[in-house]
Amino acid sequence: MAERGDDDQDAYLEGVEQADDVDVFDVGMFEGGSEGSGFHTKNNPRDPYQRSEVIQRTGHGVDIRCTLVDSIHGAMSADSDYWATILVLQFRFDPAKRARRVAEATIELRFDASEPNNQIPEVDAVSFDGNYSFLPSTQSETIVKGTEGNIGASYGVDIGASAKWEKTVNRETSDATTVSGGKLVLNNMPPNRVAKWTLLENKTLKTGVPASIRVAVRIKRRDEEVFHCVPRLVCKADKWTRLESFFGGVPEDDPVLLKPDMKPTNKLMVYDTEELGSVDLQKLSDVTFTTMILDAQK
Repeated sequence: MAERGDDDQDAYLEGVEQADDVDVFDVGMFEGGSEGSGFHTKNNPRDPYQRSEVIQRTGHGVDIRCTLVDSIHGAMSADSDYWATILVLQFRFDPAKRARRVAEATIELRFDASEPNNQIPEVDAVSFDGNYSFLPSTQSETIVKGTEGNIGASYGVDIGASAKWEKTVNRETSDATTVSGGKLVLNNMPPNRVAKWTLLENKTLKTGVPASIRVAVRIKRRDEEVFHCVPRLVCKADKWTRLESFFGGVPEDDPVLLKPDMKPTNKLMVYDTEELGSVDLQKLSDVTFTTMILDAQK
């Protein structure tokens, strides 16, 4: 059988996807067994704190990136005994080919002290806390159920004649892309140290997870020492967007080192560092499915 070209293969895949055509992969993998392959995001020894590129994976049909947009350190409030940190991160899932998509993604940010004697940071709040839905869709279905059986002589007809009954049911199903977030304890031990978000595609439309999502988390701190965030991202992709040349596990991406005496970035807004507890995290968040250029002609 002749091999399909890339364009033919992509067009072919668009027409044969099934509801359960997903494979699971964890972005904490590397290619070819080499730790120097570039799939393990490291801190720069000359500038180790609060790196902007948190996660970066490219190739195999989908490019995945996580960027630290804003990092703000300050106080929970003017009369509070706690310090606070707000982090805003942008995740992007960019198909590199047609008929490629990420069907599900789980984002986890785990926070911990950088030294054993330091106080453990606590996840105070996250954006998208609860369940949120986008791009709802409805679909009408007609289901016909039936059976066929023999009619006996008592009916006054020939034995062996058959009758068939049918039941028609009309129903309307709804679906949507969903984002759900929350905070969790680690190893069943308080306080909450994990911020987690789950992204699920609209299974009816098979549109994939949003192309871009921006999330925010607020950390409550009891000291001003350096602490860190360990990012983890697990995805389910359509079965043709697979990491077939990836194998084995590697150490996770380097923790993002967070230094409370660094100046606020203020990219999205100017933050009041004395009142970080009053910041509405949802206003810092965003979901983008596709960026449309409506006036491309010059």
